Amino acid sequence: MNRYKTLGYKILLLIVLLVGLNYIYKYTFYEQDIQTHSSVINLVRNVVQQKDEIIYLGESSNITFREDDIDKRAISDFIGDYFPSKKVGSITKEASHAGIYYELLRNIPEKSSVKTVIVTLNLRSFNANWIYSNLETPLQKSIVLLKPYPPLYNRLLLTFRGYDIKTDAEREVQFKDKWKKDILKFPKPFPYNNVIDWDAGMAAKGIKNGDGLINVPLTELACHYIKTYAFQIDPLTNPRIKDFDKIVHLAKERNWKLVFNLMAENTEMADSLVGKELIYLMKQNRDLLKKRYESTTTIVVDNFESIPDSEYIDRNWTTEHYAENGRKIIAENVAEKLKRLYPKAYKSVAFSNTKPFDFFNDCDGSLPWGQMYTLSSEKSYSGGKSSKTGQKQAFSITFEYPIKSLPDSLKQVSIDLKVFQTGINPDIKLVIELSGKDINYQWNGIPISDLSRKTQKWDEINYIYTLPKEFHQGDLIKIFVYNPTNRITYIDDLKIKFKR
Repeated sequence: MNRYKTLGYKILLLIVLLVGLNYIYKYTFYEQDIQTHSSVINLVRNVVQQKDEIIYLGESSNITFREDDIDKRAISDFIGDYFPSKKVGSITKEASHAGIYYELLRNIPEKSSVKTVIVTLNLRSFNANWIYSNLETPLQKSIVLLKPYPPLYNRLLLTFRGYDIKTDAEREVQFKDKWKKDILKFPKPFPYNNVIDWDAGMAAKGIKNGDGLINVPLTELACHYIKTYAFQIDPLTNPRIKDFDKIVHLAKERNWKLVFNLMAENTEMADSLVGKELIYLMKQNRDLLKKRYESTTTIVVDNFESIPDSEYIDRNWTTEHYAENGRKIIAENVAEKLKRLYPKAYKSVAFSNTKPFDFFNDCDGSLPWGQMYTLSSEKSYSGGKSSKTGQKQAFSITFEYPIKSLPDSLKQVSIDLKVFQTGINPDIKLVIELSGKDINYQWNGIPISDLSRKTQKWDEINYIYTLPKEFHQGDLIKIFVYNPTNRITYIDDLKIKFKR
């Protein structure tokens, strides 16, 4: 009897010890570990702190832009234009899928301002080479500490690799095995049984030029389309179905309005390279997803065939990266569906065709220019951030603009910016770059030290550049600070003004 009492005391002591250790860890090292391994939680915290009512979850399709886009904002930003009285936020994590979205949504506090959730429904995320992608291990690692278990237990899972972790070679075996075992079913006889056979057949036959020779780049692209879209979703076994179902259930629990944003795929290119059989599979999967989730209270926005080939940015791969007009089409389609939920808040948007003269960026991140990753909170002239250059970060935030979208008869461009130099170095330059098919490439660098000699303090500099006569024959103008040195230089409040 005493032996059982002793054992009971030991078990009780162990429980008390674990509870105590969990408490100590939670209030000491837990947050530090989250910032190291699961910083994606900050995206969730931001929408909560900002008291956003409508949130958009997406991967790179939300934020990718083309270099010559005039308005480089995200799809979620364009959606917000239609509802100016509502706070619209976004949670964007590259390469994410529904499994990641679910964990991020689950970490939104039950009491928050969130009322409507828009989730990216990417058809490609249901295929084998995304499910077994080599990015899956880091993605799974990033959410271990966010799981609904005691913090100390999550830390042990992270330490002892208690998550889906495989080598790239093991992932490759998985998706190739899936390609081989999944038999493709068509309404009419088809010469290929699976992805492996179809891919090999396309590679052997090839896409031919007018002279009868195989066009290797187009053949490779056709094979990419087959490996990407030649699959049929099995609702019983496909893990993405389970993930989206969990999101539906979570939305019901939280009383959120739920929207699935089915992204556009380049069916024009798929049809021209591969043919109607691939389009059949793509549409079959689209129809399955729509039918499944429209049968719930979920709103499904069908963008599947809404974007023309010309708006797809990547020309040698299969992605949902759209140029400006493509992103605006997606946003408009989503907004039309959201109008059911917010009829009084909806405002029609007519995007301006006026050609602007003036441009300004305060470097706080609200207006996307090139090289946004350089934004730093270490120093700022105004607001909370500036663009940090130097020490292997050579390019500042960059103004990029298609010349054809500027007014005619321009003679000069005036450049104003605030600069904080930690030291003087003539290799740090203000650069005006011109490029295009019908113009000689021009790279004009003016040493910052010629414009300001002040160090360890902010200074305002101005430079007026005379545009060459052939300026309007060019395609793109870029303005940035180039700093290949180890001297850190901060840039803030860039103002660009074109003059006639």
